Amino acid sequence: MTDRPETDGPETDRDGRVGGATDVIAALTEEFRQGMPARVARIREGVVAWRDRGEAGGLDDAERAAHSLAGAAGSFGFPKVGEAARQLERLLENAQAGAPAGGEDVAHALSALALSVDGVAPLDAAERCLVEAVGMVARAMVAYVTCSSRDEALMIGRTLVEERLAACCNLIGGMTAIYHWEGRVETGEEVVLIAKTTADRLELLTERVIALHSYDLPGISAWPIEGGSAGFLAWIAQECHS
Repeated sequence: MTDRPETDGPETDRDGRVGGATDVIAALTEEFRQGMPARVARIREGVVAWRDRGEAGGLDDAERAAHSLAGAAGSFGFPKVGEAARQLERLLENAQAGAPAGGEDVAHALSALALSVDGVAPLDAAERCLVEAVGMVARAMVAYVTCSSRDEALMIGRTLVEERLAACCNLIGGMTAIYHWEGRVETGEEVVLIAKTTADRLELLTERVIALHSYDLPGISAWPIEGGSAGFLAWIAQECHS
């Protein structure tokens, strides 16, 4: 057995790979992950300064912070966070360019970003309270609609998604309805349409379903989503406000 020659480069393993490089990348990734909630807080502070206090500098600060987070998140392997940050960045850029004030859309995009980050680096209770206090949480909802046929349910569902009134819709066939109508008990086959939306879109969604539906009295009900995948809930908010 012979001694390995000394070199002035980094240490390598038997396969010639740089020793410790993987550990360094992992450490940097973890440092970035842990720092994401603070980045969200900086963006929130800028948005609040712009939206609630009329400070143009806050808009610039928020846009720069969102741009930085979007790029870094993609590089460190957090694509959902990166996309949510990019969506917020685009809205802030539009506001900088003089587009009509879109404070509500920015708030929803920030909410989507916060939910995305919370899924990989939980926000502390104080930050959650601050986000909620400025009305930036877009509450996810499920809307339940009964339709006369699959074709009708498909038409309504596609319209809701295309018009950003729902993030996605699911159809469930083979449902039997038993109900009172004009003094009689009726039975009929229906298709159920389940739409994932947000609380602020629910009224518009309801109006659109009524306009498209063949029934005189469409069956539309809704309830809040109380839990689930943070990434999925963020996606619902993002898709309903893109």
